[in-house]
This record gives sequence, structure tokens and C-alpha cells, in this order.
Amino acid sequence: MLAGFLICYFISFTSKIIYRLPRLFFLPYSFMRIILCILFVLSVFPVLSQSTLQGTQSVIDQVEQMGLKNQDKEAIELIDQALKNPANGPDDLIYLYSYKSGIALENDSLKLGNELVDLCLDYAKQTSKPLSKVMALRAKAYLNSYLNLTDQVIKDSKDALKILDEEKEAYNLKYYFNYLIYATYSGWDESDKMLHYIKECEKFAKLSKNPNNIAKVHLGYASVYLNQYRKNNQKNDLDSNFYHLNKAYQIFEQYPSEVSSNTFVVACINLANYQLEFANAPIQDRKAIAFKFLDSAEVELKNDRARFSRWINIYGIRSDFALKEGNVQLAEQYLIEAISRLDSRKDNSLLRLEFSLYKHLADLSEKKGDINSALNYQKKAEAVLKQNFDQQQITNAQKLEIQYETEKKDQQLKLLGETAELRKNQNYLYGGLAVLAMLGLAFMFRAYHFKLRYSIEREKKLAKEKEDAELNAEMRLKLEIEEQARLKAEQELLELKHQQLQKEALANSLIIEHKNDMLKQIQSKLKDGDPRDIQKLLKEETLLNADFEDIKWQLQQLHPNFFSQLIEKSNQKLTALDLKYCAYIYLQMSTKQIAQVLHVEAQSVRMFKYRLKQKFGLSKESDLESFLQEVGS
Repeated sequence: MLAGFLICYFISFTSKIIYRLPRLFFLPYSFMRIILCILFVLSVFPVLSQSTLQGTQSVIDQVEQMGLKNQDKEAIELIDQALKNPANGPDDLIYLYSYKSGIALENDSLKLGNELVDLCLDYAKQTSKPLSKVMALRAKAYLNSYLNLTDQVIKDSKDALKILDEEKEAYNLKYYFNYLIYATYSGWDESDKMLHYIKECEKFAKLSKNPNNIAKVHLGYASVYLNQYRKNNQKNDLDSNFYHLNKAYQIFEQYPSEVSSNTFVVACINLANYQLEFANAPIQDRKAIAFKFLDSAEVELKNDRARFSRWINIYGIRSDFALKEGNVQLAEQYLIEAISRLDSRKDNSLLRLEFSLYKHLADLSEKKGDINSALNYQKKAEAVLKQNFDQQQITNAQKLEIQYETEKKDQQLKLLGETAELRKNQNYLYGGLAVLAMLGLAFMFRAYHFKLRYSIEREKKLAKEKEDAELNAEMRLKLEIEEQARLKAEQELLELKHQQLQKEALANSLIIEHKNDMLKQIQSKLKDGDPRDIQKLLKEETLLNADFEDIKWQLQQLHPNFFSQLIEKSNQKLTALDLKYCAYIYLQMSTKQIAQVLHVEAQSVRMFKYRLKQKFGLSKESDLESFLQEVGS
């Protein structure tokens, strides 16, 4: 409605302008009407294209719904009607032909299916929409699965999934291609890969919230676990098979209009076969359960909502139950009914099933001892086998023809691609040669000018070098004179420093001798045990501190920045005792000497050195004395 209103408004507005144009440019009114019509078509076309694509999607939705109930004929009629729409674009045609090709292949129309797939691929070249290209790959992959080109099926499916990685949703298509790969590996009997891809199918089936996809996933899991059971004979695999078959059956009961009747019938037949082959209950109980599932499947088959060939599976299971009960005549009757139903259909695609039925009838007649009937059934089986062989030959010829045509087209496309690539490379080569030629000319021109400029610059440089050489000679003479003066000053400074170090060493030796004398006096007084000696000891300690202040004064005279630099380099605050230790260590007093001077144990001095390292942020391997010597230098 909004689009129509905008179009009408646009036409009304432009008509007012256009009908004023003749007065300005002297154009006839008829010409203006033509312009107006063109503008109308151009303005309406995008809306029509959009509505056509939406209409095509509506048709596809109906076709998918018909597919759930096996209404192939009605689906084809609906698609053919949609194909008559003249406004169809490449995207519409890809979708319609893709679905029609799938239905044709399911009904064994290989030639028609191949033609429709070719149309899809041709229209895919005219579109830039990823999903349309994916739909063309969908049709191609499905055709290759019918032609047993399994490697190509996997390649096409993976190519499609790579495109779909860029699409946020498209869950149904992602499910479809993963299921196609799963089915291919199922034919190769590769359980690990089957399990991987059915898990991928499960992920996208849940995201799509499509009950039919979810039901088919459960059937896929059932097939994987039954395959594993037949290999490993593990009961848990058999239990998983039964669980997933039941889940598929329950989903149909919950969503009967949204799950394919074919999916439901397959679940029923497999559940009935489970009762026939694997259940442990008495035969009558198993038969009652199995026949209940088979009756449910027959409801769908009688209403033509599932594949006709499933009738043979139903009669076959009923016949096998009769044999287990020892009722050969009833088993034979079921098989005869199955043949009667096949005869009513007259479908060449069912010849293999008909051969199998006659073969079973011949075996049953032989068991009964009815040799004539057995020979009669055997002859019919051979006649059907010959007819099936002839039909298979025709089908194989069609497949080979289609494969040949497909390979031929692929080779042509490959050749065209290689030719295009060759031309592209030739263009690059010619362009490169042209660029190289231009660069060569530019280089030669540049080289000539460079040579000319170089000769001029060289003359200037020689003159400059001569001038620089004279200046360098003068500078070198001045530098030599300055260097001699500097060396003389350094020599005098070193001599003064040497004298100062001698004085410092002498002061250190005197301090140490004084401290040793005091220590001996303190030791003798401590032996006497007189309390007054302790007071004297304290006084002497004060004298020691005074000595340290003297040492500190001497250090400050020699190295005025020693203690200030220590405080700057420390990560923590330094106490007076810290500075005293640093002074003694700097004077290169040993641990034993420092312990004697400070009246402490040597171990305490070592511990104090370790704490000083921590305060200065030094590692365990660092030498504290070297560090202090560097500070005082």
C-alpha cells in the first residue's frame, strides 16, 4: 500500500513538471507522454521485482508443504504456473527450477532433472545473491547424488556451506547440505563422519525449529547407532537406535501437518523391524507392537501421502512375523498381496522390489515342498530380473550421458577459466613490460642528469675538501695543545687523589687500633663485674659515636655527596645506624672488624648487610661493598 501511494505521488509530481517542459523546450505533448510512461515503468519495476520474489517464496512454501504429504503432481503444477510469470527474474527462476528438478529426480526423471539443473546453473551466472547461488548448488548436488558422483556431492555441499557461513540464518539450507554429506558418508559406511554430520544437522534443525528436520535427524541418529551395533554388537547402540526411532515417531504425532509422511512411515517400519529382529519379548507381544506401527504407516500409504515402495517393506515385515510363528502359508499370502499391489502400480522403478518378492516366494514354496510353485516363482523372478536389468541399462546409459555432458561442460568451463586467466596474465605481462620500458627510459634520463650533477658536485666537493683539510690541520694543532694541557691537569689531580687516599688509609688504621684497644679494656672490665664499668662502657660507646662522627666528617670532606647519594638511592628511610654501617663497609672494614667496633656478633653484621641490600633494592648476588664504592667514587 505504501509503495503504491509513493508511486502515484511520484507520477503526479513528475507529470506536473513534464507537462510544463514543452513550453520551455518546444517538445510535443505526445513525446512527453512517452517519457511519463518510461518513468512509470522504471519506478514500478523495483517494486514488482520485490513482490515477484516474495510471490516466488510463497510458491516455494506451498511446494515444501505439498512435499510433506507426497503431492508431487500438485507441486509440479504449482511451479509450472509460477514459471509463466513474465516478471520472474534470475533469482525467482533459480528457486523454481531447483525445486522442480528435485521432484523430477525423485520420480526418476533423470533427463528432465538434468535439464532443469542446467537452467539453474545458467541463471546463477546472472545473479549476485549468495542464497540464489546456493540454491543452484543445491540442485547440482542433488543431481550428483542420483548419478552416484559422491565426491562431487561432497564438494558441492562444502562449497555451498562455505558461502552460507557468511549468512546469519539460512538454517534450513545449512541443515540440507549437512544432511546430504551425512547421506553420502552413510553410503560409504563411515560411522565417525556420519555421526559428525548428523550432529551438525541436529544443530541447524534446532535453530530452524523445523519439526520435519528434527524428525529426520532422529532417523539419522538411529541409522548411525544401528550401523555401530552391527559392527560392535554393543547393546547401548541398539538402545540408542530404538530411542531415536521413538523420538521421530513422537514428533510426527505432535506435529502431523509439519512432518513428512515419508519420514513417519520410515520410522514406523524401522520400529516394527526392531520388534522383529531385536526385541526380547514373546513373539505375540512383539507382533502386536510391530503391527500397530505398520497399521499407522498404512494409513499414510493408503492416502498416498508417502512413497508407494514402502508397501513392500510393510508386507515383508508381516511375512517375516508369520515365518517366525511357523505359518508359511500366511507368510506367502502377504508376499502375494505385495506383488498384487505392485502389479496395480506398473512402475519400472519397482522392478527390483518385485524380483525380491518373487525370490522370497520361491524360497517359501521350496520350504513347503511345492517344487512346481517354486520353479514358477523362480521363472517370474528371472523375467523380472531381466526386465530390471534392461531398465537399469537404460538408466545407466542416461546417467553416463548426463555425466559425460556434465564433465564436458565442466571441462569447457575450466578451459574458459584457464583462457581468461591466460589472457589476464598476458595483460599483466604486457602491462609489466610497458611499465619496465617506461622505468628504463626514466632511469636513463635520470642517470644522465645525475652524472652531470655529480660532476659539478664533485668539483665543489674537491674545493670544499681542500678548504676543510686546511681547517682540520689548524684544529688538530689546537687539539693537540689542549690534550697535552688536559693530560697534565689529570696527572696532577691523580697525584692529589693518591695523597688523599694515603691519608684516608692512615686515618682508618688509627681508628681500628683505637677501637681494638677500647674493646680489650671493655672485656677486662666486664670480667671484674663492677656496675660502674657499664657506665664507663656507655661513655666509651659515646666516644665511639664521636669517632664515627669524625669518620663521617672525614668522608664528607673527601666525598661531600656520599651520604646524600646513599639517601637518594635507598628505597626506604636510612637510620643513623644504617649510615654508620655504610661508612664502615665503604672503608673496607671486614665483618669481624665491624662486629668488634659495634660490639655485636658477626652474624648480626651479615644480617644487617642483607637488610641494607634490600633497602637499596640490590639482588642477593650483588656485592654491597662494590655498590658503596661506586657511590663514593
